[in-house]
Amino acid sequence: MSFRDRLSYDAKAGTYYDGDMRYMFIKPEAVMGIVLEMPPEQRPAVFDAMIRSVFTNGGKSAQSYKDAGAGASESLLAVIRETSGQLGWGDWDTVLTEKSLRVTVRNSPFAAGYGDSDVPVCALIVGMLTAVSEMIFGAATRVTETTCAAMGADECRFEARVANGFTE
Repeated sequence: MSFRDRLSYDAKAGTYYDGDMRYMFIKPEAVMGIVLEMPPEQRPAVFDAMIRSVFTNGGKSAQSYKDAGAGASESLLAVIRETSGQLGWGDWDTVLTEKSLRVTVRNSPFAAGYGDSDVPVCALIVGMLTAVSEMIFGAATRVTETTCAAMGADECRFEARVANGFTE
């Protein structure tokens, strides 16, 4: 069953749920506007907080997908690809090897919501990919956004590697 099919909506309460996980709709400009409201020197700390928050809270969603039968790496990635698009997080492609997970995201809402930037801005995707890649590799990982549409690229690209095996 797709993510959208699993959502329950309570019009009286004004809530959406997927099981016991609550969801809401919000414009990307509103989310990324939080970062843009901060002084430039504080923005890296906000991006880091976004990564940690989605790692923890988005990771709970990914764990629920895994527990619901998407335990194999490719199965989990299939659910993540489908769900990310249904959440409005863009069109994701994944390539999993023994040592890395590479993800391409077309139409990142975070890059679009932020606008032009000198640095990668898709921290929320980095947080989600960190949680997912740690489930896949069974070890701490490091995720890097290697290209970002906010920096003028056609798409955003990410690479996840086991933390002690990452080379720059």
